[in-house]
Amino acid sequence: MRFKFVCILTLGGFFILLSNAFADDNVKTKRKYGAERSAIGQIKATIVAPVSASSSNDLRFGMIVKNNAGDVTVDEEGNRTTTGPGLATSGYSAGSIRLKGPRAQAVSVDIPEAHIYDNADNSINVHSFTTSTDSDKLITLGSQDGKADINVGATLNVSDTAKSGVRSGVYRIQTSY
Repeated sequence: MRFKFVCILTLGGFFILLSNAFADDNVKTKRKYGAERSAIGQIKATIVAPVSASSSNDLRFGMIVKNNAGDVTVDEEGNRTTTGPGLATSGYSAGSIRLKGPRAQAVSVDIPEAHIYDNADNSINVHSFTTSTDSDKLITLGSQDGKADINVGATLNVSDTAKSGVRSGVYRIQTSY
């Protein structure tokens, strides 16, 4: 719809006709607010079996003669050192764990602190676990069989109040990948 504006003026006996057209609000104009864009992305997932772990050798601190409080350490290579308590003559060894999972999978290994207990539930702290993995605690499972063996060491705190007797407990290996 269009409107016409007509104006008639009289000037000294002459008529002047002025005309102008105005657009109404119904006239559509195109405005560009930007271009709409789209892309196609792919979705992928890899589902793998969890990594399993089994102990093939127990971590053993051996016989400890308690002279006073201190630490007993067995490293991942099976070497034993002490600060404070007496030395053991035999019976100590590094632990050994076998991991099994997806072939050639990189796995991060962590062992939180643990405790060993006597029959009366008196505990002794086991901490500072070490493994035969690199410094990042990262190990790659075998490319052919998906297996890897890890040696484990730790430090045992012996207190002044520790009673004589056999202690036992477990430690947990946490894996992530």
